[in-house]
Amino acid sequence: MRLEIRYSTNLVLILHENSPNMEGKIFKDSIEITVSEELKLFIRSMASSYHFVFQQEKYDFVQRAMQIDLVDLNGVAQLAQRFAAQRAKEKMELSKEEIYLLYTMMEMVCRSFLHDVGDDYKMIAMKVNQISEQKYNEVRSTELLIAQTLLQQLKSDFDEDPDFG
Repeated sequence: MRLEIRYSTNLVLILHENSPNMEGKIFKDSIEITVSEELKLFIRSMASSYHFVFQQEKYDFVQRAMQIDLVDLNGVAQLAQRFAAQRAKEKMELSKEEIYLLYTMMEMVCRSFLHDVGDDYKMIAMKVNQISEQKYNEVRSTELLIAQTLLQQLKSDFDEDPDFG
């Protein structure tokens, strides 16, 4: 069965339900995404933020995430490379593991903004990009809204999957 979902972020997900598990329930093995330039830019930004944050090992937030095995710098880099190589308007299939990695990456970046490491990231990003605090906050707010939309949809789609959670 195929179910097409259109998000307000110019993102189309087509969910393939074909993996029987647990008492006859069917869980999604993969999602197929129609890639847009906006999505490519969003993933690149999230992956860059993720890499910066998790190289800052002096912070308690980072140490705790590493202790409970929520950090996969190589996996995020590979996922970001896949998105970067994909042409806009073409379809791309993500495995269940890539979906979990995408979810974790977005969740951890969003949470990092609430910690000291997020403050350091903000100062460096403003300096490197030569932008005002207002512009930085606008961009971050947009990314947080996109991430929120995607996180909620993925959580809804995979909520009953025992591997997700």
